[in-house]
Amino acid sequence: MTTQVESRDLRISTIAAGTSLSQLATWLLPVFAGLILICAIALTVETLLSIGFIFEKNYNEGWNVYNAQRLIAHELIYDDNYWRVNNYPIFSFLAVAGINYALDNLLLSGRFLALISFVAVGVLAGTAIRRFGGDRVDAVFGGGCALGFCFLIAPAWIAVDDPQTFGEAIMLGGLVSYISRPPDRLSLLRTAVLVVLGGFVKHNIVAIPLAITFDLAIRSPRQLLFWFGCCAGLAAGCLWLTHILAGGSFIDHLLSPRLFTWLGGRYHLAKFLRLSEFPLALTILFARATFLGDRRVLASYGILSIVSATISSSFEGTSYNMFQDATVFLAVAAGVTLHELRSRIIAAGLAHERVAKVALALSPLLLAQPILARSPQAFTQIYHSGGLLDIDRRAEQSFLAEVEYISKQHGPAICESLLLCYRAGQPFTIDPFNSRQFILAGRLDQDGLIRRLGEKEFAVVQLHADICDDLEAVSCHILHNPRKFSRFTDDVLYAIDRYYRIAWRSQDGTFYVPK
Repeated sequence: MTTQVESRDLRISTIAAGTSLSQLATWLLPVFAGLILICAIALTVETLLSIGFIFEKNYNEGWNVYNAQRLIAHELIYDDNYWRVNNYPIFSFLAVAGINYALDNLLLSGRFLALISFVAVGVLAGTAIRRFGGDRVDAVFGGGCALGFCFLIAPAWIAVDDPQTFGEAIMLGGLVSYISRPPDRLSLLRTAVLVVLGGFVKHNIVAIPLAITFDLAIRSPRQLLFWFGCCAGLAAGCLWLTHILAGGSFIDHLLSPRLFTWLGGRYHLAKFLRLSEFPLALTILFARATFLGDRRVLASYGILSIVSATISSSFEGTSYNMFQDATVFLAVAAGVTLHELRSRIIAAGLAHERVAKVALALSPLLLAQPILARSPQAFTQIYHSGGLLDIDRRAEQSFLAEVEYISKQHGPAICESLLLCYRAGQPFTIDPFNSRQFILAGRLDQDGLIRRLGEKEFAVVQLHADICDDLEAVSCHILHNPRKFSRFTDDVLYAIDRYYRIAWRSQDGTFYVPK
């Protein structure tokens, strides 16, 4: 039997162990969570520094600017001209057009919208963690992870004129709306508004609406009919608005053909798994605690986001940004996992203090490992921010020189960099990527374009690289690489080589003029 003295010593030891772990959780974890948020922001510094410079960050920037400009000019952006097909829904263009009234610069308006959306993703991820039972530390930690993971999976899509992050923020708002209270009609209507609006920004972000539907079928099956009715009614209203504002061929444009190959999906999935191996493994290891009870909607969200991203990224022209939704799930799950681990570790630490301290220290390190691993490079970039700004200035100067070159040709142009043609005042006549998809699907005849090239109708053609891999060879042979093959068919490229000559090479590729 334990004596009174031994019992007293045991109580003192237990209290000391509990107090020590509690102090570790109270003081060190908030500091670490704040550090993760700072590191996540630091990762984006190079992107943020370049946000005000005029040069193309990815192909979609020029494409989005052109379509927003056409909408402002009251043109039908979903017409029957499939040489410049628009396979994005309308609301991102409306949002950019609205911001443009204040900024009077469509490119910067699109980038500003993407930046605000990126910040909103972090805030909403933290809010979701709070709704799932986490405290403020978990929310800050998860919000930082959301920003960091989103950036690391697709840095070329952060704070650029592209609607992916905007749609992600709205969809995440829909998830927060759904989990904020039991599913009654008012909350379901509010959630439906957000997910339908998100779908009319970017139609391939489907994981959250599907996860909500599956969860609702389990929790409140009687509400399913109301949920479907709300979503269908709102979608019909958005379709009607799209038809009135932008043309009646919206569905045909939205379902534009794309080449599909599982190789692309496997390639992008492999990068996601490499990036997230530590936080994903820890989340799966403690899945029973993380996805307990009402959090099953989070589990559904995770599975669906990874599956849908793998499928979407298998279509030609898509990339790592398809996995942004999956990284947001992972960040929210990381915050919830940290909350559950901390609670259990502190409880178990009464008997195993040393092991508990090690586990309490390691778990947030593993969950945030992708951010921590790349933070030294990010802070080095901050230290050399002056040099980064010089690089951006030179890139802008080179881009503007290319714009001037196209402007001086005094005739129509084809640009693989659409932003170049837009800044040069060229009308939007050909979208190289989407028109190629239509040609390969047999829905456009490339002979008309080849005939126009043969007649030397275009004053200049800008490509990202030389067409022929050996300029000294008697006959041209196309060296296929990612910079070429996805924008023009071989027959079009051979026609350009036949009727045009290289006049200039610059930062954004090669400029061809008639022979």
